[in-house]
Amino acid sequence: MEPIGFSKQKAQDILEKHDIDVLVVSSPINVFYTTGLPTLHVAPNPILYVLSNQFPSLSLVKRNGEESLITWITYNSVDKFSWVKDVSGIGSPKAAMVEVSDRIEKWGLSEKKIAYESLMPSYQSEFLRKKFPNANFINGDQALLDMRLIKSEEEVRRIKKSTEISEKAIKAMIDVAREGLTDNELLQIARRTIVDEGAEGWDHLTMNLGPSDPEAPGIGISMKSGDLNRFDIGTIWKGYVSDVSREMVIGQIPEGAEETMDRMIKVQEFCANNIQPGVNMKEVYTNANNFHRSLTKRGRCFITGHSIGLEVEEIHLFSPMKKLERLFEMNMVFDIEVWQNFKNQGLIGIEDCYRITKSGCERLSSLDKNIFVK
Repeated sequence: MEPIGFSKQKAQDILEKHDIDVLVVSSPINVFYTTGLPTLHVAPNPILYVLSNQFPSLSLVKRNGEESLITWITYNSVDKFSWVKDVSGIGSPKAAMVEVSDRIEKWGLSEKKIAYESLMPSYQSEFLRKKFPNANFINGDQALLDMRLIKSEEEVRRIKKSTEISEKAIKAMIDVAREGLTDNELLQIARRTIVDEGAEGWDHLTMNLGPSDPEAPGIGISMKSGDLNRFDIGTIWKGYVSDVSREMVIGQIPEGAEETMDRMIKVQEFCANNIQPGVNMKEVYTNANNFHRSLTKRGRCFITGHSIGLEVEEIHLFSPMKKLERLFEMNMVFDIEVWQNFKNQGLIGIEDCYRITKSGCERLSSLDKNIFVK
């Protein structure tokens, strides 16, 4: 079994950079990333996720990139999914922490720098702090994020496939759109398409029909002629997520919507055209806002670029809420979304997935960017 995105050398470099002697990994997403063990909620059988309160799975990554894995003793298929060779089975939460602490002691790291995730369950972090009172405990979130930001070719392949399926789900909803069709019926179509295309499930099914709340579809609201409708889909394929959205209308496009969408597309493409390895993320955000102001004196648009992979928003690279002082690097995969409030129709905008190559941005999405009309 080969690693999907995890790299021993990359882990070694990053742990050295953060001066971490051992990283204790506890969240299902990061255990999957560091070991390949199917701990995600969308695994073919998510039993390790479901039983994590009784039989937690944890991994340990040493400064040299070597790994150990602790998981449920009854799970006999570790070798079919994980590349980690040092594996111990446990039968209780306490047994899991005893295994973790035994390894730390065996490796002579009891008084060294031990990092763990900020979302680690309190019983786990308290056990470690009590067991090793002389250790230097630090937050391991940034180290894990640094590992995950640069994607392997296999990770990119999975995100591309996820993007393809998300677009098929959006297109399926657009194809059947008609007056009177409800959000519940559209959700069924999206889910059925995603599963029929071989994905494990969906990360998000965001949808607004006219002025409805896009974060809370499924209340029975119906499509109406002249309303702007937004479909924002994130499919999960072999653990990896995408994020694509499109606007569509039945009948006549509302006055001003095409002009607004055209500007949103231009701003998105300005970002994509100006992103390449070595470019500062904060500068891209500042320049994109200046570019939008050169297009119109009215209205404010919201520009966001967020890294995607095992999570739809691993971190905001730039947005109205956060701007990283960091350079873009090859094989970062991220979403560029640009929005503006439009009359009483909520947000109007565009959202696509991109990958950074040697020469710039490769768009992973393929759907037409303009408003679809039925």
